[in-house]
Amino acid sequence: MKTKNPVLTISLICPHDHHVLAEQPTYFACSECGRVYDVVEGVVCTLEETDKFYEGAYKNQTNYLPRSEKFWHVWPLWLINSGYVWMVRKILPKGSTVVELGCAGGVRYFGQRYRMIGCDLSLASLMNLDFYERRVQVDAAACIALPDNSVDAVISSYFWEHIPPKSKPKILEECKRVLKPGGKLVFLYDVETDNPLIRQFKKRDLQLYNKLFIDGDGHLGYQSSDDNVSLYQRAGYEVLKQRGLEKTCFQSPSAYDKLACFGTSTKPLLAWAAGLGRQPFFYPYTVFMRLIDTLVCPLLPNRWSRISMVVCKKHG
Repeated sequence: MKTKNPVLTISLICPHDHHVLAEQPTYFACSECGRVYDVVEGVVCTLEETDKFYEGAYKNQTNYLPRSEKFWHVWPLWLINSGYVWMVRKILPKGSTVVELGCAGGVRYFGQRYRMIGCDLSLASLMNLDFYERRVQVDAAACIALPDNSVDAVISSYFWEHIPPKSKPKILEECKRVLKPGGKLVFLYDVETDNPLIRQFKKRDLQLYNKLFIDGDGHLGYQSSDDNVSLYQRAGYEVLKQRGLEKTCFQSPSAYDKLACFGTSTKPLLAWAAGLGRQPFFYPYTVFMRLIDTLVCPLLPNRWSRISMVVCKKHG
């Protein structure tokens, strides 16, 4: 019989003065500044106003749960989200206390394996997530509302490219503050790319590229893989792994969908390729993409990456 993780005992802090909050059934209170943070359907709300772009925009959940930790049950995790779930499982032991930034609807496997704290700007997304032990509506660029040296890891998928470059150092500083010595970052995100396929369309119409790949998705933090690594290093992290993904002409169906909007003679082919994200092609194409990322992409220039996955370690 599976045992449930013990009740999470980590306190929350006031984002304004970092004073430990007193927990009540329907709110958290700061005795230092007098602020009160409501609890709405289990979500601790620390924002003074909602974000108009992100509120309710992303509610996606990853629901796969393996029957056991045996390889023949867990191997599908290698396929999910470009290997993000597999990497987190590989890096972090069971029972770790983990913060997921920009968690949206969450990853059910993480909720079973770890003591999860989900952080997001969107209240609706967090209300849709009932299998993490703590859910906090928070702006990570202002404060991750947790005490110093309190968690084993901070993870995120497709969060980092939404952060303006000027805000990234602040978030990395906050992550370093809440991480225990030797704690890990595992980030998966889109990057500014020189991928040969994407490059051709970018040259053809840079304005449309920016509209589709940046503005439409709120990707204000597009930077190259190397520029992001430099950020981690300047913030005092040791970069343990950097994996560039989608370096070839084989891309996620969502990328083909955007490229089809350029209206060239290749539009019918790209529109068909966008359909690879639907049944009956979804699973075979996902396996194919993961094999390409694992076997071929390491041989190609890193600047061709459209997606990057990075594992970093807090010094000390």
